[in-house]
Amino acid sequence: MARGGRGGLADELKAGAGERGGMGTIFVAYGDHDERESVLAFAAERAAASGDDLFVYHIEEAEDESAAAVREEVAGVIERTAPDVEYVVNVAVADGHSDLTNVSKQKQLLDVITQSGREFEYVVMGNVEHGTVESFVVPSMTEAVLESRSIPVVLVPT
Repeated sequence: MARGGRGGLADELKAGAGERGGMGTIFVAYGDHDERESVLAFAAERAAASGDDLFVYHIEEAEDESAAAVREEVAGVIERTAPDVEYVVNVAVADGHSDLTNVSKQKQLLDVITQSGREFEYVVMGNVEHGTVESFVVPSMTEAVLESRSIPVVLVPT
């Protein structure tokens, strides 16, 4: 997990908004689509305007994409968009396959949102459009979060 933002975080972001004097945390689902930087920039602008922090979550999917590269990309977007916003980057990496670790990306995402011990104000994610055939074959992360009805979701058109 990486920490960032001007001044850094002395400790990991607190679980509840009340523990930081009224500021909340926005969960950003940092996907694998081409428009993910615009989704993060949107969230960073909202966080700057509201005084919230960001929790940026990415599931590493491509073998040629390193966790360090994702963290660097996130830092660059936030520095350009809202440099005073505090943030944490969590890159989940698949470590082999077993009955315990071979869970869907949708379940991983939902577990982080709902069972991490954190309270998020809302989720920001891209509204990625899939073709008709692809929508039957590839489960949608967006649909999984929306169908959970566990937290408000802001969809950014991509």
